[in-house]
Amino acid sequence: MNIPLGSMRSEWFACLLLLLPGLAAAHGLLLDAKHVADKIEGTVYYSNGELAVRESVELLDLSTQSATAVTGETDDAGKFSFPVVDGHRYRVSAYAAEGHGVDIEIDARANARPELIEMTAAAEEQSWMPPAWAVIGFLLLASLVPVVVTRRRAAAGSAANR
Repeated sequence: MNIPLGSMRSEWFACLLLLLPGLAAAHGLLLDAKHVADKIEGTVYYSNGELAVRESVELLDLSTQSATAVTGETDDAGKFSFPVVDGHRYRVSAYAAEGHGVDIEIDARANARPELIEMTAAAEEQSWMPPAWAVIGFLLLASLVPVVVTRRRAAAGSAANR
């Protein structure tokens, strides 16, 4: 009934290595904005601290009913700038190529602080399915069960034949 620990450790290690790339690649998008003179300026970056270079940014004037979003892109320093009208309220949205996004609202007035927009509607639309890396990791770990059972039976059978 002895199972060599070295082989079990290598199987667990292999499963862990397969899961790590998905964990390391996961990150969110962050946006910082402020009203400066007649512009809203800001920086977009990832939660790991890297600048979000050449990512999409939109500005929507919430004070104007028929306004359409103005689109732009962050520069090489992750920065963006849009001209605005004083006193209006704006929504700034940033989107990364990986599908991450963030929305804030800010007033075009001195010392205005941006407010993060909770995406409750978007959260309700999301699928109930777990991320792909979690499903794959579970399946890999579950595949170890038959291996352990088979080895235990083989070990028990060889001990009985002695």
